[in-house]
Amino acid sequence: MKTTKRISVLAFAIIAFAVTMTTVSCQSKQDKKSEQSNDSAFVFSTPKVLNVGDYINKHFEHGASYMKMVDTTGILSLSDIADDVEYVLLKTSNDKQEVFIGRGLYNVFISKDYIFVHMANNIIQYDRQGNLIRTIGRQGLGPGEYNWVYQMFVDDKTKRIFINTSGKINEYDFEGKFLRAIKTTYDDKVMPLDSNRIAVEVSNIWYDVKERLVILNEKGEVEKSFPRYQLFERTNNVVTDTETDKIPRLTRFHDTVYFNEAYNDTIFELKNNELQMRYFVDWGKYAMKPEYFYEQKKYDTKQWECLWQKKFYETDRYVFILTNRFGITLVYDKKNDHINAGYPLISEKDQCMPFVKILNNTPSGFKNDLDGGMIQNIDGISIDSKYIISYYYASDIKDFFEEVGYGADPKYPDKQAKLKALVDSIDENKHNLLIMMSKLKE
Repeated sequence: MKTTKRISVLAFAIIAFAVTMTTVSCQSKQDKKSEQSNDSAFVFSTPKVLNVGDYINKHFEHGASYMKMVDTTGILSLSDIADDVEYVLLKTSNDKQEVFIGRGLYNVFISKDYIFVHMANNIIQYDRQGNLIRTIGRQGLGPGEYNWVYQMFVDDKTKRIFINTSGKINEYDFEGKFLRAIKTTYDDKVMPLDSNRIAVEVSNIWYDVKERLVILNEKGEVEKSFPRYQLFERTNNVVTDTETDKIPRLTRFHDTVYFNEAYNDTIFELKNNELQMRYFVDWGKYAMKPEYFYEQKKYDTKQWECLWQKKFYETDRYVFILTNRFGITLVYDKKNDHINAGYPLISEKDQCMPFVKILNNTPSGFKNDLDGGMIQNIDGISIDSKYIISYYYASDIKDFFEEVGYGADPKYPDKQAKLKALVDSIDENKHNLLIMMSKLKE
């Protein structure tokens, strides 16, 4: 397999450090260092290399302001990765609109029995049929209350909900009962590791943060910290880590917790309080070079010719890598050991553009040939990693189909008929979001 010649700063630092530990005797030195510092001790395993640069070279013509597909062979439609697609309309209660528009919709979590909607100032729980159940917690400063929901995570295995708010992490059960609060100064994304420990990512928006990841115990104390390697002078606003709050750097695949640094190409597995390299995304000539970070003003244009992962998700069969530009979704098929891509945004004349204009959403997913409905973007995956999910404002969906219509010759005409009936039933006074869930192939 081709070895990358261009690596991110973090990967460079890690590999450089790894060179000093090539013998068994070095392990004792590493252990000794760990005893003297709270910094992370890395386990250097050989990661799976995903040569996405080779794929992009073959299929795309790439410039600073455009990405044009020149070879469309192997472009994936929804039926290539999914066996089924289903929809859920989230209903209002007594025609009272729990309006999401303008209220800061952050994320949607799909568990076995429930749908949780993460808003900026509350958490709304539905059943899988879209019926409103309750609001989790409430705004305030008392026990079980929050003034803002910065980040949240739903653990279907333990039936727990974790939210990060000002100065604390609140924990609730699926019945809405408040269980405990953990005081903390970290207000980024949380990921429970077990009943006593929680991992928290540390954003670096202001460029003076020394950690990128911490593990807290049940008292909120730092049990383990992982140092940040790319500390650069802030020369302008277009620099590293500015999109940290939008990139899901902590993700989970079954019981495995992954971490990837913003703008980085290495996916780490968090295991036994250590970061182990699991995947290395080889961007080839599109990778960020160290000088682009160190001399940002000089290489400002060059930065925008690069690609990096905006989102990373692993499922039983697939690895999905959503890129930062042009709506390209790369798919690694673990079963066939092969890389393909979904349909990218190309130009104003592209047939996907009506979808973009109405829904204000770049198509970074797959043409829906199952029922001829919406493009399957990837806004997230279900907690069990079996579904890729998208969510849209219901009223926008109705407008979209009235203007564009449905796809011709769907694989399942009966499903298209059901989708048409569902769209016709949409009432903006009774419905909030339309959730689209595609069940992935095994």
